[in-house]
Amino acid sequence: MPREIPGEGRGARVFTRTVNKTVTARALARSTARYVVRLVFYVVVGVLGFLSRARRPARLIHSAPPRRILVVRLDLLGDITFSMPAVAALRCAYPNAGITMLTLPYSAPLASMYRCVDEIIPLDTNAIRTVSGLVSPGTWLAYWKVFRELKAENYDLAVSMSGQMASLWSRLSGASTTIGFAGEAYPFILTNPVPGRRYEERKSEVDYGLQLAAAAGASKAGVRESPHVPDALVERMRDALRQAEIGDEDEIVAIHPGAGHGSAKRWPAANWAAFADRLQTSTNTRVVLVGGAFDRPIAQQILAAAKTRIVSLVGDTTIGELCGLLQRANLVASSDSGPLHIAAALNRPVLGVYGPTDPAVYGPMSGHMASTVLRRDLPCSPCYTAAASAECPLGDPICMRLVPPKQMVDAALRLLAEPLKIVKESAEA
Repeated sequence: MPREIPGEGRGARVFTRTVNKTVTARALARSTARYVVRLVFYVVVGVLGFLSRARRPARLIHSAPPRRILVVRLDLLGDITFSMPAVAALRCAYPNAGITMLTLPYSAPLASMYRCVDEIIPLDTNAIRTVSGLVSPGTWLAYWKVFRELKAENYDLAVSMSGQMASLWSRLSGASTTIGFAGEAYPFILTNPVPGRRYEERKSEVDYGLQLAAAAGASKAGVRESPHVPDALVERMRDALRQAEIGDEDEIVAIHPGAGHGSAKRWPAANWAAFADRLQTSTNTRVVLVGGAFDRPIAQQILAAAKTRIVSLVGDTTIGELCGLLQRANLVASSDSGPLHIAAALNRPVLGVYGPTDPAVYGPMSGHMASTVLRRDLPCSPCYTAAASAECPLGDPICMRLVPPKQMVDAALRLLAEPLKIVKESAEA
């Protein structure tokens, strides 16, 4: 957006144009530099992959069951939940194998709650996305330690669930067999690439993960597994709610108003406030806001706009405590976000409001509990791709604004009345 420079007259206008051109030129230079760095890295990794492949031909899937399996998913909370049916399928296929998951430090606490995973190794691949992280010796020392830890495990199988970086670390693990989608991996880096890439077909992220598990010798059917939330965390959140004058028998609707990968996925704060007000004035339901510290700005906007008392625990919980709170909720309402998918994985009734993302791909995967997704069907929606954050290319995410609070309230009341309905709804607003 152009910078406005105070002042009047031709001199001020010339100065403004000069500043804007300078800012634009610097942004273009930074973007070009990042592209060049990525291109060089892509070529270098591809060449090294080709040379190592020439000395080490692709292996067939094991005739003997693998003893050590590495699953690499370097993504956010919702992506972890999407990957777990594939991990559970690997556990069923190879019950005696040790399964390790390599994931981001932020997502590691959630991954550790799944019993199909034996060990979690955190790896901050985002550290090298900044100049300071890229040149920091501490970053490379941390990577070296993870590299040594992986090599010491002697993995028989590594599965790259998504992206080039995951494919690279799958190979760096030293696993004798590495599997992932060929279209998402660095060239020649996987021993057994699966043709294609995600999103070539309109199917769920879970199904793409199960496709990789099947390539590794596991059944596509998989087994549903929920995070195991320790009783101590659930009780801790019950105490927090009691302090907010919410009893153990009170009906709770948890709202997560944020979105961790793009502002276009957020429903307007005024809509969330109206939704909470209507619920609390028409029923005995109590509304609780949840989320991380980065969700505080929108939470403050909701609290300021609301006419009823809303309890906010935004920024006051760990990932584990968030899971305990979601498990306590009678309904979880959110846009397409990590907490929505965690709640679905915990078998809680969920209500999603979608715009730029496609529910057929990123919709909540509930178990025996009901789920509803509301969205406005517009020619420009869905527009989200995993290659970038969800920002509206038109500058105004009208697809989110056009879902009215009343329709959300009506859907919430149905879910609260029939939480065990097996058939999931997908309502077009």
